[in-house]
Amino acid sequence: MRRTALYYIIAALLVVGAAIAALPGLRGLVFPSDPASGRGEALIGGPFTLTDHTGRRVTETTYQGKLTLVFFGFTFCPDICPTELMRVGAVLDLLGEDADEVVPLFVTIDPERDTVEAMSTYLSYFHPGIVGLTGTPEEIQAAAKAYRVYYAKAEDPGSEGGYTMNHTALVYLMDRNGTYLRHFSQNATEEDMAAAIRAAL
Repeated sequence: MRRTALYYIIAALLVVGAAIAALPGLRGLVFPSDPASGRGEALIGGPFTLTDHTGRRVTETTYQGKLTLVFFGFTFCPDICPTELMRVGAVLDLLGEDADEVVPLFVTIDPERDTVEAMSTYLSYFHPGIVGLTGTPEEIQAAAKAYRVYYAKAEDPGSEGGYTMNHTALVYLMDRNGTYLRHFSQNATEEDMAAAIRAAL
């Protein structure tokens, strides 16, 4: 009986391990900063230098003093990205006047196609409070690494350039100093997101 129970435990651990390995964008989110206490510190966020959709050069310090909602995506995304941007816009509407204390940042992971002009045109279809960020491939890579975001090209003959982008689809909530607070998956409701943001104000 003990051997059978041990087999079940090992099988369960293997399933959990496989599930974690299948989520590259979530690997390394938490690191035990104090091994003695077992407490952890999220390794999300950090320095970046990018260009916003108006052509202005910005860094992480540009948005200090405000909460930020950070989402990585691309303008040729057929479904997830526009859906998330619409959801973020709806959250801003729910926040009302409190939305003035929040800056949503839409960071492209496709700088080859997402120029400043392309980002500006694309974002004109969404909430005016959303800021688009682009840059060189190296700058985008550095920003994605800071936020532990996975992205990669995938062949797509039907898309301009013949490719699409696979990427982590999480919205990160950062505090007024750019420190990670939490993230929202696609399962989070607009009301849940607004409530979490209000609690952080």
